[in-house]
Amino acid sequence: MLADGKRKEIEFSKFFKNVNEATKEQDIHEHWDFCVKYDVKMIKRRKRHEDYDETIHWVELKNVNGDKGWLYGEADYFSFEILDYWIVVKREDLAEFIAKKCASKQWSNRPALYKLYQRNGRKDVITMVKTIDLMYISADIVKKND
Repeated sequence: MLADGKRKEIEFSKFFKNVNEATKEQDIHEHWDFCVKYDVKMIKRRKRHEDYDETIHWVELKNVNGDKGWLYGEADYFSFEILDYWIVVKREDLAEFIAKKCASKQWSNRPALYKLYQRNGRKDVITMVKTIDLMYISADIVKKND
């Protein structure tokens, strides 16, 4: 039974890239098998001094130093916040989605949906996405606890 259970853990863990496996002691005493990496993204604003807007989210392709952005980091999943829910999106699915939506590599001198944007004095490359599109490609949508 124990060997069968371990095989199932390994089979299930293959759905994820960066699995941290529990030690034998953690499995026995804490009752968990492996951890998956999430990067949590809070609800955003379109512009710095505006109200929060749950209809959009920002995606970082390059960070402020010009290095790979969080889209290409080591997270397995992103959890995007909206007012009442968390939208859980697999990193690989979001990267593929952004590659298709931004395939034309159009740049904008101000924030715009699916256009590449770089802030003044920064080396970042970001784009704005519709929350409804994140919902469409989501792995899960989780209601917040009130």
